[in-house]
Amino acid sequence: MFPPPRTGSGWLGKVTLALGAVFLATTCYLVLKGAVSGGPAEAPAMSAEALKKLTPGERADAAVAAQRSFVRDPLDAAAVLGLAVLADAEGNAEASERLRLSAGDMSPRATKIQAEAMIILLKRRDFDAVMTRVDGLIRARPSDAPKLFALAAEIAGDPDGAKAVARMLASNPPWRERFFASLLAKGQPATATRLMDELQAMGAPVRDAEVAGVVDNYMKAGAIDTAYAVWLSTLGENELRDVKRVYDGGFAHPIRNLRFDWTVKPADGLTYRQFPRNTASMDQTLQFDLADFKGSFANLSQMLRLRPGRFRLTGEVRFEGFESPTGLVFRLYCFEAGRFRPLDSTAPLPQSTQWIGFDKSFDVPPEGCTHQMLQLESQRALEKSQLTRGTVAVDAIDIDILPGLAP
Repeated sequence: MFPPPRTGSGWLGKVTLALGAVFLATTCYLVLKGAVSGGPAEAPAMSAEALKKLTPGERADAAVAAQRSFVRDPLDAAAVLGLAVLADAEGNAEASERLRLSAGDMSPRATKIQAEAMIILLKRRDFDAVMTRVDGLIRARPSDAPKLFALAAEIAGDPDGAKAVARMLASNPPWRERFFASLLAKGQPATATRLMDELQAMGAPVRDAEVAGVVDNYMKAGAIDTAYAVWLSTLGENELRDVKRVYDGGFAHPIRNLRFDWTVKPADGLTYRQFPRNTASMDQTLQFDLADFKGSFANLSQMLRLRPGRFRLTGEVRFEGFESPTGLVFRLYCFEAGRFRPLDSTAPLPQSTQWIGFDKSFDVPPEGCTHQMLQLESQRALEKSQLTRGTVAVDAIDIDILPGLAP
């Protein structure tokens, strides 16, 4: 599925080897390519390979020079790396790793030094320590964020790695939003979903914007059932009780704009709020205030999953000061193969200043209508120059099966 890794002999090749079979090595090889700052502050004077080619006397002189450099400034990362190179030449891997990790602690902004430290930590499967360094580099070098996001995504491919990435995200780093956006832009909604699951498992909140991004990504790809499962997984116990043919028809829960719950499309001249139906009741309703709203209204919707059969849509509405070239209706659409097509609609909703009910019977056909959408909208299309004003409130939206005609 992926081309074979180009491991090479440099530090990027070593990153690939450290990741091993757990990760997609080719991607990891490219993760920090071009992000290596290099320079004297990041590199020892001589490599272990070069040291091995020296005579014993020359190697002894190099060792003395490295030790003197370290004594002059024990916090100089380059001096510490010089000692690490000496340890490499002597075959002392334990000392080399310890020194390289120390150098990384001293130079949080040095990409190459951090990369070498991360190689060691990846081999140890210390994913939390790797993510701490990834976080530091993203903050210090924002231009390298895309490459570091790619590394974090690869780490999330391992079950333990996903937990470490989620723990970092739970701390709400300033790059969290950009990281989720990067996953979706690169076609990795499954990785985003895995991380959201890990966040929920540890009791950390998942942001609605993150869920919306994943749901929309799956919807655009035609994976409607997967999108629904993602949305469903974010609901709490009280919310799950209101998962019916219409979710939360009584508007008891916050509007989250996640397609399968009530979704309000923002627009100029439109505000909305949930408020009690009356002073003696905690029953919630949804109210729209329209102030010179331009053009057609189609700003409240919810995706449905009705089986083929005959149903009845019911609800209640109330209007105040409503002025528009046309009325409002609840219209049903079939959604199939990425396309919406009209299915049926109510009559124009009664414009009463008191709560008044409406109902509409409709049929879901056996083919071409696997999913549906319910939308509150203008009865007919309006031009942008045509305005709508006033208040519209809705409540008690429900869909029932007509007895004996639907399973």
